[in-house]
Order: sequence, then structure tokens, then C-alpha cells
Amino acid sequence: MNNQTTNGGNHADGSGFRFFKNASLQGFVSVKLSPKVLEKLQELDSLLKTVTLVKDSKSTTAGVIEIDGGKYFLKRYNNKNFKRKLKNSVRETRPFKVLRTSQTVLAAGVFAPEVYGALNYRRGLLIEASYLLSSFPESSQLATQVIHDLAGEGKFETFAHKICQVLATIHDAGVMHGDIKISNILIIPAMGGSYEIGLIDFDGSRCYPRKLSAKRRTHDLARLISSYLLTCRHRSLPVKHLQELTDHFARQYHEISGFDLRGERLFRRAEYLTTRVRKK
Repeated sequence: MNNQTTNGGNHADGSGFRFFKNASLQGFVSVKLSPKVLEKLQELDSLLKTVTLVKDSKSTTAGVIEIDGGKYFLKRYNNKNFKRKLKNSVRETRPFKVLRTSQTVLAAGVFAPEVYGALNYRRGLLIEASYLLSSFPESSQLATQVIHDLAGEGKFETFAHKICQVLATIHDAGVMHGDIKISNILIIPAMGGSYEIGLIDFDGSRCYPRKLSAKRRTHDLARLISSYLLTCRHRSLPVKHLQELTDHFARQYHEISGFDLRGERLFRRAEYLTTRVRKK
């Protein structure tokens, strides 16, 4: 395979990306990728067919792939109809937004999987699919996998403090996660039996040029509260009532960030998120 890689300089903010184009596939790739990995980029669909998928829906297909001795998380955004293909052909596609957000989050000191590639596959003028290639943090676990430990007696307070620290940090960096649920939180083992917190899945994220407003912070915090409550209920774990839970998270967030989000707006938003029924 003949790779044609155009050196378009570093992407966005000089962070080690270059423009990549090979046949109908183009986008930005990390300069850390080996020639063998670059060679395999045209075979991403085939690689996804050989692994156990962690997600396979109309909108996305994702799994952990192995190339050149390394593991990568590969997510394909599926444009299943003409309307979707047309919209994504004239706007920034998800992988490029995730790339920008992850760079901002990492620069703020919060762990997120490192993005190695953001690519679009075109057929003619239309984008047929988009791809996000990122690191696979093997030593970490999703918060849903260890929720029994996080929600245990005397441990909930630690978790609430740590996740509010992370939220306040990205909010001050101008990032709204958009879907800060328990399954999008990484638990990273640290020394002495402690842990740090990281974030994944920035598909619904937004980056702003300044610190977030109270309203945008409220949306993220309410999503966290509702997800924590529903996750504990689903696992039959003891959990505070919504009002008490909301007050606790809001107090922690206020102490860390200086933003006092306590009040009717936060509670009503969290209440709505715990009772809504998602469309199939």
C-alpha cells in the first residue's frame, strides 16, 4: 500500500498531529503512530469485524483492535442515510471535535484517552463514515465496574469530591462534557490504594473560549447526579434521596470551584434526567 502523507504541520495548537490522506481516507494522525499502523488505516472496517465489539448501533460501532503490538480503541461513526452523510459533509465530524476536546482536557491535567487519529472516509463529495482512533487504558476501570466500592459507606464522599474536582477543572478550561454519566468515568489506580479519575466519550462535548457559565456547569453536574442515582438503584445499592444527593454534590462543587449551583434549577434538571424516557 502506498501511503501518501502530507505534512500539514501540527493540528490545531501544535500538539503533534499531521494531515493524512490515502485514497478516500483523510484527516489528522498523531506523529507517534508507526508506519505499520499508518499502513493499516485503510483496513479499519476489516479490523472491527475481527474483534468483540463494545458498541454496535446505527450511529456507532466500536471495539479494541491490535496493530503492530499495540492496542487501540477504534470508534466508527456510521452515516447510514443520505441526510446524515450530507450534514456531516459540510460540518465538523465527531472525531475532530473529540480530538480538540481531549487535547484541552489533557492540557488541563485531567486524564483522557489520547487520540491518535481523526479521519473521514469520503465517497465522492459525501462522508460515508468517520473514525476515531485512541489509546486503550488497560489499567483503568469504568466507574460502573467498581460502583460497589465507590458507593460504599465512607467512600461516596471521596468519590463525590474527586469527580467534582475533575468537573470543576474541565469547566474552568471551557469544556462542557455533555454526557458525564458513571459509565463515562474512568477509575485509575494510584499509590496506597487510592485512585484518580479520568473521563471518556467526548462525543457530546463543547469547548468554549472561557470558563463555563453557571448554567452550563449545572447541566453537567445534574447529569452526573442523575446517573449516579440511577446506577446505584440499578445495582440495588444504598443511595441518598435525590434532594440530599443533589445538595451533597453541589456543596462539594461549590467548595472546589466557587460556583454555588445549589437550588431549584439543579434539582429540577437532575429530577428530569432521572425520570425521562429515551427514544429508541
